[in-house]
Amino acid sequence: MNVLLILLVIFISASLVVYSILHTSAGAWERYSQNFTNTADDQLQKMFVFADARKILFMFIGALLVVPTLLLWTGQSPILVAGVIGGILIAPKMIMKRLANKRRNAINAALPDALQQISGAMRAGSTFTTAIQAMVAEQTGPIAQEFSLMLREQRLGSRLEEALENLGERVQTEEMDLVISAALIAQDVGGNLSEILHRLSDTIRRKLEMEGKIKALTAQGVMQGHVVTLLPFMVLGALLFIEPEATRAIYTGLLGWIFLLIILVLQIVGGVMIRKIVNIEI
Repeated sequence: MNVLLILLVIFISASLVVYSILHTSAGAWERYSQNFTNTADDQLQKMFVFADARKILFMFIGALLVVPTLLLWTGQSPILVAGVIGGILIAPKMIMKRLANKRRNAINAALPDALQQISGAMRAGSTFTTAIQAMVAEQTGPIAQEFSLMLREQRLGSRLEEALENLGERVQTEEMDLVISAALIAQDVGGNLSEILHRLSDTIRRKLEMEGKIKALTAQGVMQGHVVTLLPFMVLGALLFIEPEATRAIYTGLLGWIFLLIILVLQIVGGVMIRKIVNIEI
């Protein structure tokens, strides 16, 4: 009788523990998936990329489960598997950031010509909004999408100031902030907006040319920083494939883990220092 009572208590306790773990895991998964999909949807919509965030989430989870399992099944080292897992975890943010930066660069590159068109139309007698409409009809790419969305917001009842501020929040570049500030000031206090936009076009074009020259002059330093940072890890990865037995002591002993930690810290410090040296702001 006592044995049956003890077994019953153990079964009930184990059931409660399993239920609690599953309930907590389900809630954590629901919160993570909701946060991931909301963030991905917001960022993709800002870039005018219309994709299903749930499918992206399932692809990300699938890669996170399948790729490390295949590596372990083929007998790869835990260091390589851990590095792959870390790369998969940071890949979505890096891809989103790269796409956003690429879109901003495209907008900045097309902005001087767009301002010239708006300025020319205003000199011919068009209003600011009509000039933007003419520019959107002739331009293509991200800058036409952003200004077209601004015009749609106006048609739906937003004031010009609100539409311009929303445009600045979406693009988030210094060049676009200059244009929006000039337009808002001209709307408030008056002034020759066409002449202001013409001068802004020349200023932004010279700024972009200077930034291009700086990038060209510092390209070698940037590449050296990438090579110096990645070279030890690439050599270690090659050795793990070629001589797995000889490199086993690196990740099986305490001294090896200490060396790996020191190498990682020094590589991060060196990469940050090189980035600070070659990152020149104007």
